[in-house]
Amino acid sequence: MKLNLPIIEQIKDCKNLLIAGMGGGFDIYCGIPIYLALKELGFNVHLANYSFSDITFIKEGTRLTETLLGVTASMKNFLGYFPEFYLAQWFQQNKQEDITVWTFQKTGTSPLLKNYQALVEYLNIDGILLVDGGVDSLMRGDEAGKGTLLEDAISLSAVNQLDNVPLKMIACIGMGAEQDVTHFHVFENIAQLTKLGGFYGVCSLTPQMPVYQQYESAVLYAQAQPAQDPSVINSSMISAVRGEYDNYHLTKKTFGSCLWISPLMSLYWFFDFSVVVQNNLFLSQIHPSESFWDTVQRYMMVSKYITQKEDKKIPLI
Repeated sequence: MKLNLPIIEQIKDCKNLLIAGMGGGFDIYCGIPIYLALKELGFNVHLANYSFSDITFIKEGTRLTETLLGVTASMKNFLGYFPEFYLAQWFQQNKQEDITVWTFQKTGTSPLLKNYQALVEYLNIDGILLVDGGVDSLMRGDEAGKGTLLEDAISLSAVNQLDNVPLKMIACIGMGAEQDVTHFHVFENIAQLTKLGGFYGVCSLTPQMPVYQQYESAVLYAQAQPAQDPSVINSSMISAVRGEYDNYHLTKKTFGSCLWISPLMSLYWFFDFSVVVQNNLFLSQIHPSESFWDTVQRYMMVSKYITQKEDKKIPLI
């Protein structure tokens, strides 16, 4: 069974596509099924991630800037939490492929823009697909619940400044895994993006798909390594694809909390990058920033002037 991607028409002329995790941590793992599906179709695809690991002191790998490192399985793991390294290691051990996972240090918009520029030039990238584990990249800034939108916003802002990449898209998966997102407003935003012509469609992961099976294997492998903090979103996605429902916990990390595992978590939602940016109320105000905390301060300033919507519940009953 194949992953029925709705973006083949958009990427058909793309020669070098970069799939980049936009929110940090395990976000790049959310792009693995897409990466594998496109490789099977003959596309030239690369992987990158906005990282939560400190890569500045590592001497191995391919370093393009102080805060951009190409991570491979042959490196020694000097870090504790390092999902990018374990992803490269999984590819080597399970597929006998020596891949590079390009790793961006967690910075503000200006350094990340320079890193994207360096990587685009180095790999001759002509298309970028930003992957969000969750849906907080779709937040405009006026919702009652916004999730952890700033990491995603930094990636959005940096990629928005890239004038030499003709194709930019966003993929979201794991809807419902973020407890602090108001999903009435998520669907409202998706409806608005659809009205603006920015919604490309959805597709679902199923247990029968080889690309899903390999994705699950990669996530479980990485999460089983020492000092790796399990990803709530990826664990929730796996639970959903396996057919679990409601308050099910794949890992001990979430014991004691209340989850809502549902079939919504197995769906990819694809969007036109420029329309998502157009719909955002604060993105233009966080650039330029040097550090993540610089971005936080800029966001706090602008958020004072954004009228917040009232919380609403989805009438599913």
